[in-house]
Amino acid sequence: MGADPSGERLIWKGEGLEVKSPQVTAGLAQAEDTDSILELSVQVYRRRDVLATRGDFAWRHDQNPAGRAVVPVIRDNRGRVLGFIWLVPLRLRIRGHDHLAAAGTNLVIHPQHRNTFGYTKLIRRFEQALRDEDIPLHMSFVSKRKYQELCKKDPRTVSTIPVLIKPLLPGLMAHESPGSADRETTVKTVEGFDSSFDQFWRQVRDKYPVMAIRERAFLAWRFNNISQRGYHILVAQVDDQIAGYAILECVTVRRVRTGLVMDLLVEDSAQGEAAGARLMYEAEAFFRARKVQVAVGVMVHYAAEYRIMRQAGFMRLPAALEPRTFRFAFFVHNRRERELTDLSSQDWFVTLADYEFF
Repeated sequence: MGADPSGERLIWKGEGLEVKSPQVTAGLAQAEDTDSILELSVQVYRRRDVLATRGDFAWRHDQNPAGRAVVPVIRDNRGRVLGFIWLVPLRLRIRGHDHLAAAGTNLVIHPQHRNTFGYTKLIRRFEQALRDEDIPLHMSFVSKRKYQELCKKDPRTVSTIPVLIKPLLPGLMAHESPGSADRETTVKTVEGFDSSFDQFWRQVRDKYPVMAIRERAFLAWRFNNISQRGYHILVAQVDDQIAGYAILECVTVRRVRTGLVMDLLVEDSAQGEAAGARLMYEAEAFFRARKVQVAVGVMVHYAAEYRIMRQAGFMRLPAALEPRTFRFAFFVHNRRERELTDLSSQDWFVTLADYEFF
């Protein structure tokens, strides 16, 4: 997910406004705004970043199986886009029921208009879009300032997601574990997502109180190799049935070859945990074969998958050493639904798949 240039990740009313911009108008992006949005994205994300490409724009805007994205914008008096924010449909499984929700992300404002009334206009239009689309809940990753504000206002709605890291030192391979020695579990690489992933989702969909619905359609969209993204899919099977999967990506971060554990999900059983151990063993072998120096994942600390990663040698980074702090927040807009108003951030299953898909 992209950040706006000031480091603000969230979607809320502006603070410290100094300059009025009566010439700025707010609305929703139209097809003719695409070029302006991409031009502004290039200024923020650099030309080679995937978030500044036409293919990535089309993927996020038009191809999401949950529905087309809505992009509130602000324009100057010539119609040029000065800022935008994405409202991306997201299907959630919440305490045994499927819900249509959304993710708020990619807030970008032209440098000359960041501390102006244009910011407020953009956020108001975003809030109006939530009402127009009848979205009962949305999630996002927020700035430090917004996180601190929400901690005081409603601490149940925010949390920080741990960053797990494992240096892959030359000459040191993963230790054998009960999971890696389990002859009943096989791990294989697959090229895509077939109907067996729908069956697996039905097994695990109520493992945690709140999860993005990880059906075949979502996974195929989320892990589409658009804009040169290259994902590696590992599947653990027992008796030809999926017991868990891991999705990996190799990237270079600050000149360090890095292996990302984008998603890890296993069935809720001892068999699932053994499958998770095998998946992590094979993931490390995959990373080492590609000269990866460090493996990184993001995982909520109360998940079984967190425990699996820790047992595989991943360490939790102290907050002071994290390259990026993952401050998660959710916002309930339909206060009549008790199922939503009773939620806590500790109910959510969150990985890198939930962070980057926008």
